Amino acid sequence: MGQAVSRGTAPRAHRRPGRVPRCRLLAALGLVLVAMPALLGSNVLRDPVQVRIEGYIDASEKQVNPWAMLDVWLERAPGRRFALTNVIVLSAGQVSGPDILAAVQPLHPNIIFNGDPGLLERIGSAQPNQLLRITGYTAFGPQRILVTNVERSEPITGPTPTPSTRQKIFGF
Repeated sequence: MGQAVSRGTAPRAHRRPGRVPRCRLLAALGLVLVAMPALLGSNVLRDPVQVRIEGYIDASEKQVNPWAMLDVWLERAPGRRFALTNVIVLSAGQVSGPDILAAVQPLHPNIIFNGDPGLLERIGSAQPNQLLRITGYTAFGPQRILVTNVERSEPITGPTPTPSTRQKIFGF
């Protein structure tokens, strides 16, 4: 009569043999989930990767039909819209353009461009109809890019002429 009965876990003698407690199972599952990226090789995005990012700053989705619309910072806020048309990985390794895009899409801002103020000014002063080719290295993960080169096309006005097959093959 004087004994208190606990409704918690059963004494060890009354547990079924071979049964793993829930807390141990959850701990093991958590460890596997934490270690999975390293085991599968997605850890390669931490190393510096040379990339070329192509697209248009402050262009609308309707104008460009981009691969993705990203929020970018030119060293610091405020953010600008960037219509991404291509990501090319220039350094050898396991990382591809879609890997970088998948890594930056859930982040805000998606990309932070750092580097020489003159290069950042070339990006910031580009018109919405000028194609930008920004070359740089990822630093501290894929979000921050150290810009080493910026190429700007001439502003596109009107529809772009499509060369005929004869022009492509023979050049005239």
